Amino acid sequence: QENGIRYIVDFENGQKTGFFLDQKYNRRAAAALAGGKKVLDCFTHTGSFALNAAKAGAACVHAVDISADAVAMAQRNARLNGLEANMSFEAANVFDLLHSLPGQPYDYIILDPPAFTKSHQTVDAALRGYKEINLRAMKLLPRGGYLATCSCSHFMTEELFCKMLRAAAFDAKVALRQIEARQQSPDHPILWNVPETNYLKFYLFQVV
Repeated sequence: QENGIRYIVDFENGQKTGFFLDQKYNRRAAAALAGGKKVLDCFTHTGSFALNAAKAGAACVHAVDISADAVAMAQRNARLNGLEANMSFEAANVFDLLHSLPGQPYDYIILDPPAFTKSHQTVDAALRGYKEINLRAMKLLPRGGYLATCSCSHFMTEELFCKMLRAAAFDAKVALRQIEARQQSPDHPILWNVPETNYLKFYLFQVV
């Protein structure tokens, strides 16, 4: 149980631990903006951001992940919490989905992708991936809409991530109002003599 939501967690077959505890307070912060919103939760994994948004009173939540097994687990978690009435789920490639969506169907988009880079050699390719999803999300959101976006790779430094976000906003022809800049939960401490421990960047923006 986390933030008042119960989860079934597959420790044996789930990705890494099966659940990502480092986003606990970021989920709570993201949920605080969700009331009455039409929410798209991308890379939902087992549904944690989506469930927090639904519990906070979102008008509707659509949760997407490329893994059919993860989506099935997210659906089970929605039923477990009695939140399935205003939730929908889809197994799909998020890159393709963001490219194909028409108009402005959502007013809140959450991007919680897996690490796009696990080495210095792939940082440039990861930057292109991060920019693509953020640019598409910014274009899909109406003025006044909300974006939650993050990176969990320590190779994607805060400086690089912010530079990418500025470039995406410029190309999308939008301005971003920063609501919060956050990191991982305090039970994942950052040790200044161990750079790898400073890895999670999490931003909440309003498109203005």
